[in-house]
Amino acid sequence: MQDLDNLAKILLEKGKIATPKALRIIKEKNLLDKVLKLNEDLINEKVLERIFEKKIEIRREKERVLGEEYEVKLKIKNAEVKHVERKPSDFISYFNSRYFLIQQMLIKRVNPISISNIKKTRNDEISLIGMVYDVRTTASGNKIIELEDPTGKISCMITKNSENDLIREADNILKDGVIGIRGIFKNNYVFITELIRPNIPITKELNKLDVPISAVFISDIHVGSIDFLEHLFKKFVSWINSKEAEDVKYIFVAGDLVDGIGIYLTQDRDLTIKSGEKQYKYLVNLLREIPDNIKIVVQPGNHDIIGNLEPQNTLKETPLNNLPNIIFGTNPCWVSLDKLKILMYHGYSYDDLIRELPSIRHEGYRNPCLPMIEVLKRRHLAPIYGSSLAIPEQRDQLVIEEPPDIFHSGHLHTVGITNYKNILVINSGTFQARTKYQEMLGHIPHPGIFVKINLQTMDSKLINLN
Repeated sequence: MQDLDNLAKILLEKGKIATPKALRIIKEKNLLDKVLKLNEDLINEKVLERIFEKKIEIRREKERVLGEEYEVKLKIKNAEVKHVERKPSDFISYFNSRYFLIQQMLIKRVNPISISNIKKTRNDEISLIGMVYDVRTTASGNKIIELEDPTGKISCMITKNSENDLIREADNILKDGVIGIRGIFKNNYVFITELIRPNIPITKELNKLDVPISAVFISDIHVGSIDFLEHLFKKFVSWINSKEAEDVKYIFVAGDLVDGIGIYLTQDRDLTIKSGEKQYKYLVNLLREIPDNIKIVVQPGNHDIIGNLEPQNTLKETPLNNLPNIIFGTNPCWVSLDKLKILMYHGYSYDDLIRELPSIRHEGYRNPCLPMIEVLKRRHLAPIYGSSLAIPEQRDQLVIEEPPDIFHSGHLHTVGITNYKNILVINSGTFQARTKYQEMLGHIPHPGIFVKINLQTMDSKLINLN
């Protein structure tokens, strides 16, 4: 009994308390040195179980698994986030930046004139590039689109007798988007005959790696929520340590790692961990079981303790920084693996897109790739200003300036994967059960399902842990 008392005294001197059963196990298994290295202050049976589970990691150390055999050059390009006082002129610079960046994508196909020169041209048929100032439908059923460029503003019309494809396109025009048009100028209106979006070039090639390694894509873990499905996330960690995942070199996490604090008014009653710092510490203990050779690229989402303004800064100031294999990205961010480019964006703007676009209003939550394709068509991650709380920088960093090879998002809590113009579009589901808010909306999430991609072949596989 004296031995147990001595053990308890040693642990207490190091700021740790062990349960009686844990003390007996520590003595029988000679675990004192290992326990002293743990971060936990309360030592119980569950904490000790992790020491035994690390046998899996010993296998990885002794046998180099496939994911360790190959080195790939990883670069991350983060958004610049500056917290400074904003002036009205910053908004002008921000929208001018958006206009000129997307204009360069359209100009080869549109050959526009400036709005101020419309009345000077002798041609009835004209082409324009403009930012959508307003969209409305007249009492007679015609669609009026007000476009502006740096030289002026013009009213354009799509009549109710236009071709069906043009009318459908008109229904999906959003304010603040940059589009090209062709039409006929008459009676101070441009009667539109064709709408041109910046979209993805048809010449886009899908890049791949030359080595047989894989990546998995997850998001929306929501540690700290009463609906966090910890047993499923532990299954995910076990899967990462299994033979099936031996070719996995990267895990990409597209935001909402924790449930956060004060995200909505009554959130306190929906939390099991009511401190943001402790939520991240709890997550760190879960992620610690992932082998160090697997790099974990994380970015924030709207629930993370970083603020909602986009671009969002990294999570570097959280306890996640204690993990050796974490790579911190902003929201959005670009990751390059050799020649393969991955765009990560949490997806906060998608709710507004689903609400505003008739073409995806009914299916956008069930098929989460639909709003992602819409932002690719528009070459902007939050086309409606205000759909995300965008920071008015000198350069609009939410413009998709080049097409990615993989576009990864979360936020919608449903899993989807598709190929759009040689871009692999992935929405990666959740580890949170159906919330009361989702029940109210009739939204059914897909917890415990994630995507694995072979980066050499770009073949995809859905892994279902349920």
